[in-house]
Amino acid sequence: MADNVQSLVSSSEWLQRYGLKRNKLSLSQILSQIGFQHRKDYVTTLGKPVASRYADGLFPQYKRAQDGSVYNLTAKKELILHFVDCLIGAIELYEQRMEWLTSESRQIFGVIQEQCIVIVLDFGTAAPTEFDLCRDALSMVLVEQVVQISRFNLIRAAQDLTKWQQKCTPVSERAVKSAVRWLWRLERMTAVSHSSSAEALLEAMADEAVEAVYYFAVGDVPVNTKQLLLEKISDVSCPVNMVSFNAREDETIIFLKELSHLASGRFHAFAEKNNCRDATGPALKYEEDGKGLIALNSGKVKGRRPLGRQYKSQDYADIISNMSE
Repeated sequence: MADNVQSLVSSSEWLQRYGLKRNKLSLSQILSQIGFQHRKDYVTTLGKPVASRYADGLFPQYKRAQDGSVYNLTAKKELILHFVDCLIGAIELYEQRMEWLTSESRQIFGVIQEQCIVIVLDFGTAAPTEFDLCRDALSMVLVEQVVQISRFNLIRAAQDLTKWQQKCTPVSERAVKSAVRWLWRLERMTAVSHSSSAEALLEAMADEAVEAVYYFAVGDVPVNTKQLLLEKISDVSCPVNMVSFNAREDETIIFLKELSHLASGRFHAFAEKNNCRDATGPALKYEEDGKGLIALNSGKVKGRRPLGRQYKSQDYADIISNMSE
């Protein structure tokens, strides 16, 4: 895909660059180029608006449903076909962008929009297969997205907090390779406390270079952890973006979404289909609230496995070893 599809920017910023209005393809912009508005002016002596009639029957007319305004169409067929081609191209570009946004690491993690980030890993009580799935997903995020930004770090929330590096490190292929290897050396079972998550997030924000922290929360968040997160994270200067992975309870999704708002961050949720209840409500829909996009189905986040097959640590080592040093 072209760079204009794969830009690591928000949807609103992307539309500012490639949207219809930017390319003079909105309805009002097209109408002004293929005709002129049929005017109505208020005549004081008559005490009512009066429309001119000189163009009646002379031009084809188009009435806008939004405001009832009428346009006389004067363009030749060639110009109208030109706009048809432009609009078809815009539709194709939007479809490619949507396909890209909802595939691979973007489906799992959303789009990383900052240049200097810390990802806080909170694996909770993940089972062995889910723990490997988390590392598959995070490896994909590192290889596909983190490699395109400037600086990063990884911190694991645990009683004995574990950091990949002491501070955010410049991105390079070697650094990404090191981070993937560190990720796959982590032990699944480690001692945690109800304060581990908040402490890891505060540690991440202690690095003054950080533009945003990503909290990668696996499964559900314990009640006592929720309370501490609310106390420590809801009034911070550094935005905290919440990424929910395989949450089982609707309350977890609601809590993390609300917490992202309090922390001036974005929210993204992903779950495997076979980890969710069968949908009994309406078809899959998307909720856009200005801070993030959530896949919803009967109140339950839906998704699918990150890849057609699950990559393992050696797969990612092989991928990155092929990068130039």
